[in-house]
Amino acid sequence: MASSKSPLLNRLHSAKGLSPSQRQIADCLIANMNEAPLWGVEELAEKSKTCVATVVRFAKKLDYSGYLEMRKALVSAAKKHYGRDEQFLQAPVQASATLLEVARRDVKNLEILLQAIDEDLLQKVVKLLKISRIRLAIGDGVSALMTRQFAYLLINIDLPVMEGNPADFATQVGLLGPKDLLIAISITPYSQETLDAAAYARKRGIPVLVFTDSITSPLAKVATLLLPIPGENLLYTHSLTTFNILAHAIATSIASQAPQRALNKLREVEQVTPWKAPRT
Repeated sequence: MASSKSPLLNRLHSAKGLSPSQRQIADCLIANMNEAPLWGVEELAEKSKTCVATVVRFAKKLDYSGYLEMRKALVSAAKKHYGRDEQFLQAPVQASATLLEVARRDVKNLEILLQAIDEDLLQKVVKLLKISRIRLAIGDGVSALMTRQFAYLLINIDLPVMEGNPADFATQVGLLGPKDLLIAISITPYSQETLDAAAYARKRGIPVLVFTDSITSPLAKVATLLLPIPGENLLYTHSLTTFNILAHAIATSIASQAPQRALNKLREVEQVTPWKAPRT
């Protein structure tokens, strides 16, 4: 087993006792160091012509806790190789070509999403959201944007949602009970506050609906239901496209089960006179 302090490339070249499939993964990573940091576990399995389980075992063979830790090492290795002042994954020069590449990656993310989610899972999510007495949604950083988007959609179909404050997640979760619901959203690098709040909720018997970037996310351990939101993109951030589509699908499904209630709520909102700035 490689030393836990060894750089990734050293581990790839010096790894002993690899199976043929694991050797395929190592060779694939070495040959694609500029793109591999953007791959999710499913895409690496596809590129190396292996399977997800083999990729996870390979990461552990290199003395990583799992694929996510190995992927962070991939990102770090690529950044060191290309330097801070160079963009190691160059977008196409033409804006139209960049648009096509961004769209291509989001189409791939959407394909992964559709493969990971089935009717049974969506129905369970819809039911959990509908029967919950109180819904508290938490997220930090970009996850807070997703939290706000999801809350907005649910409020507009007459399912009230409270948005958590990152500085006080634990206290807010402490106000929930077993008939309530915690909606936890977090992507790598995962918010420790969100992880702690979700674990606290499950300890207290509160259902936890999780949106996260991988089924191997640390949030998976405490999830009552987990919805993956793949978001690979060119910027080493997280594309919000799949989350937005999934959130809209969930809200629309709920609304379609009680269309009159959703319409009544929308009419109420429309009747509120918008605030207008005074003329000067």
